[in-house]
Amino acid sequence: MKHLGIDYGSKRIGLALSDDNGRLAFPKETINNSQDIIQDIKDVVEYESVEKIVVGKSLDPWGSENLIQREIDTFIKKLKYDISEIDIVYQDERGSSIAAASHLYGKDNIANPKWTTKANMKKREHNDANAAAVILQRYLDKQKNQT
Repeated sequence: MKHLGIDYGSKRIGLALSDDNGRLAFPKETINNSQDIIQDIKDVVEYESVEKIVVGKSLDPWGSENLIQREIDTFIKKLKYDISEIDIVYQDERGSSIAAASHLYGKDNIANPKWTTKANMKKREHNDANAAAVILQRYLDKQKNQT
């Protein structure tokens, strides 16, 4: 079963896809959160034959919903209305952006402040698809452990 992972943000949304067997998650792309976002995601779902959508649930460190979660809930309602045939589930996203960026912080890697070229700054800037892959992989691992 193929899954789509979503890391929702007010400005950008990260997307990730699983393999056809629903075992491994891979970053797909980061797209702008615009008026066309529902159609953009619907296009990905159709083109990639997605059977389930996993959306990061935004919680504070203590497990309570934070302010952006209200936006995410509204987004999910619209998504469910337009893509009613696909299951949409939440996965705790706490720490996903940090986990997605952690590989950037090694010795002499692009997150090093000394490495300030435009190309490296751009790589650091859009980490949303990687965060979506972390969220999706956590969900896939949880499902695997439940069987």
